[in-house]
Amino acid sequence: MRRSFNTIDKTIGQRRKLSEEHVDKLDRRVESRDLISQLPEYIIHHILSFLNDTKDAARTSILSRKWRQIWTSFSVLIFDQHKIQQQEGRQDIRNMKRAFTDFVDNSLKSHLERKLSIQKLVLHITRYDFELAPHMEQWINIAIENNMKELDLHVVKKSKRYKLPPTIFASKTITGLRLHGCMLKSHCDIKLPKLQKLYLRKVCVDQQIIDNLISSCPLIEDLRFIHCTGLKVLRVSGLLKLDRVEVHHCHGLEEIEVKAPYLQTFWYCGKESMHCKIDLVACFSLKRLTLEDGNMTDEMFQDRLASFPFLEKLDLSKCNKLKNITISSVWLRRLVLRGCKNLVEADIDAPNLFSFEFKGDKMPFSFSNPLSLKEAKFSFEPVHIHSYNHHGGEDALWFARLRKLLEKLKHSNGLKLVVRSRKNVIIHENLEEILLPPQSDLKLEIIKPSMGLEDLLDNLLRTWHPEILSVVSSPSSEFPKLVHEKMMHRVENPNCCTYNTRNKCWRHFLKGVKIENIEAAAGKRTFGWIPWLKSSPTVLHQTTSYRLSWEPVERMLSKWRMMSMLNPTSVSSVI
Repeated sequence: MRRSFNTIDKTIGQRRKLSEEHVDKLDRRVESRDLISQLPEYIIHHILSFLNDTKDAARTSILSRKWRQIWTSFSVLIFDQHKIQQQEGRQDIRNMKRAFTDFVDNSLKSHLERKLSIQKLVLHITRYDFELAPHMEQWINIAIENNMKELDLHVVKKSKRYKLPPTIFASKTITGLRLHGCMLKSHCDIKLPKLQKLYLRKVCVDQQIIDNLISSCPLIEDLRFIHCTGLKVLRVSGLLKLDRVEVHHCHGLEEIEVKAPYLQTFWYCGKESMHCKIDLVACFSLKRLTLEDGNMTDEMFQDRLASFPFLEKLDLSKCNKLKNITISSVWLRRLVLRGCKNLVEADIDAPNLFSFEFKGDKMPFSFSNPLSLKEAKFSFEPVHIHSYNHHGGEDALWFARLRKLLEKLKHSNGLKLVVRSRKNVIIHENLEEILLPPQSDLKLEIIKPSMGLEDLLDNLLRTWHPEILSVVSSPSSEFPKLVHEKMMHRVENPNCCTYNTRNKCWRHFLKGVKIENIEAAAGKRTFGWIPWLKSSPTVLHQTTSYRLSWEPVERMLSKWRMMSMLNPTSVSSVI
């Protein structure tokens, strides 16, 4: 009997040896053909930095021998309490917390035993309590002792806030600090000589803390306050490298003053009930300005705009006190007007404007010279759009403005137009002979010449599943042929998104396609779309239309999730 056990042990050992040799040969064969394994180590580390957590990074070890070795030296450590505890299965809360702390402890220990540096530490804490606090302080201190450069600390608070250890504010290596749901003490001594990025979200701060940060962090380039409390006046000055400032919905904030001669970007969002005085006069180099300010009047806006002669991008959202404004700038390249519901007139004189976006229920703007415009989006909300009957249309004044704008752009080479309304889409290959449909939820998009027609079609169908897709083009165009091939020669079970289980392309949802005969169509539920197409014989003869049917998105996603649970390799071979 002993001899037979020895024989079995020997056989198993031989098989294990053969199996290991086989794996080594397979590794070499794969790596000889696999270009991803030939990437430099720093690029692989960069790829790993986009993954959600450390366990996801560990899964990349199955790709090849090189990835198996490199992920262990990955210097970005991401620990998400919810995800890690979820992977441990159903346990009581105490055991779940212990599983999380043990995982982080073991990961850090393994990392340090190999004498590896820590570039970035991310802690996403969803169940914070005082028992967890000493563990968090230990993890942060270990990272600081190992010359950590970035700390991202996200604490979902219910009643308790996490008090940051003082060692954070004495680090000589930290360049980036992102704090969410933490507590900062006013009297804490701050010495962060290399700090460049500071993001505070749901943090209680006051001006003394800000003054301490500014005086001890001279290299700050990016400063953001999001849903912070305790701050009535925000004054920032003396930071010569400051490039970006953002302030979003900070309750109780009454005044902002920024003196930064090289500031490039300023972004402010405030509720209409929050009156906040903003002084950016000293920021004369500003290039990008975003304002969501329900209390900004016409005069205030014109004064601000005059202070920034080199402005390249302007974004105005929900500025509901604006009524009549003039936007005049030779440097302006991008302009957004979104949800400014009381705006009556916006006179735009920007000869170098490249991109324009508008969202509202009417068209309150006019262009002096739109010829440089290469891309634009118009989204009209479903209210009091022009009336329509079968004998023609009666345009409102603002609708005539839209027609006039498109008329000015029709001679621009290569521009394309996508018109969407409810369940229907029409693509104009050029801006000649354009009709605007009689629908109340009209969306138009002017597409820049550099976008190819195939990319245009793919991008459109990925975000929009129309019932009728129409293409208007010249008789010599190849675009209708391209659309026909894509639509009619579809594959029943496409394999184009094998490794993407979350964001499938439109081919996976398309259920049926048939060519629509517009001239013969009658009485179908297309919400006036077909009568509108038939109303212009010129456009009709240049139009090819398809009726499409789609699988419901939720049903398909549920199907893929079920397939993934039953057989993970059938959905993706890399998880």
